[in-house]
Amino acid sequence: MNDVLKLSRIALGVIFIWYGVLKFFPHLSPAEVLATKTIDILFFHLIPEDISIKLLALWEVIVGIGLVFGFYLRWALAFFFIHMVFTFSPLVLLPEISFTQAPYAFTLVGQYILKNIVFILMGILIYNHHFKTQTN
Repeated sequence: MNDVLKLSRIALGVIFIWYGVLKFFPHLSPAEVLATKTIDILFFHLIPEDISIKLLALWEVIVGIGLVFGFYLRWALAFFFIHMVFTFSPLVLLPEISFTQAPYAFTLVGQYILKNIVFILMGILIYNHHFKTQTN
């Protein structure tokens, strides 16, 4: 099981690095509009879109590196879980792009958001395994 969880941690990290790197290049990430609209609402229009997307990109790349290499894993997972909580906010803040019929018929964007449940579960498994084996 150790190998499976290690590979899961690395895979999750690679996904985060990949998603993050795409956000450094304008119009390359399919989540760019969703992310900038959400951040704009969450931070009361105080952060310009071109800066907010770069900050999110940096956040995701740092989390990804932490997961891939196991660097500061406790911090990487903490920032991962914070990020995951906010990924669900468009379901409430932007229902018009998340649902065709709220709350049960998702758009492709809504489905993209919902897939994060799997990421969260993997994060919980990685956290539980890593920190239980550290204390035993």
